[in-house]
Amino acid sequence: MLQVPLNPGLRGGKWACLRALCGHDEVQVDKTGAVASIAFLDRLLVEVPGSSVVPGKAGDLAACDCDRLFGALYRETFGERIESTLTCRDCNEPFDLSFSLAALAGNVGDTATTHAEGPDEEGVYRLSDGRRFRLPTAADLSAVSGLESCNAEAALLERCTVEGDPTDAPELLQAAMDAVGAILDIDLDLSCPECGAAQTVRFDIQDYLLRALGYEKRFLHHEVHCIASAYGWGYQEILGL
Repeated sequence: MLQVPLNPGLRGGKWACLRALCGHDEVQVDKTGAVASIAFLDRLLVEVPGSSVVPGKAGDLAACDCDRLFGALYRETFGERIESTLTCRDCNEPFDLSFSLAALAGNVGDTATTHAEGPDEEGVYRLSDGRRFRLPTAADLSAVSGLESCNAEAALLERCTVEGDPTDAPELLQAAMDAVGAILDIDLDLSCPECGAAQTVRFDIQDYLLRALGYEKRFLHHEVHCIASAYGWGYQEILGL
């Protein structure tokens, strides 16, 4: 069982427990996106004493805590390194991308310059101007997903402002939320090693893990066949491993 510390977590629970991945989980991975990510976490969450993050509560978690869970699952399943092969948008030559997930997580957000205190027991932060806010949850992001970018940002600020006016210097409120609730859904600035062309690649830990599992799914039936041939176990029994 994987125990993951959370911040801000939920009331009464600052950590979550996830069971190990099994074949059944690979079989059910067929989509990416917010809805698929929450359903994936809800299948893996385990109810244990001392944690309020139980199956069915993944949508109540702050987006940054969902990313912490996905990051922990990736490291447990595939290791610390993120590796991929990209194609240059200018010269069309392939090149490799490799970086440490922990190093990337350590470089996003800057809590030292936010002037935000918290979180309190309710998961609420306070700005130096007196405004209080919580971090967007997976459910919040899903609720505004159909809006245009500027409207979605304003709607999120309104939903997440607990006390004060979200339209008063919204950039300060947004900056504080981005810093204390930094997520692993960011643009990476790269240069092609062949031609030197600058380009930007989007990295989202949730989609990346689900896509990695979807890739592994291609080999699942062969692996099931090998185990069944060697040990005589049934399909459902093998998927439960």
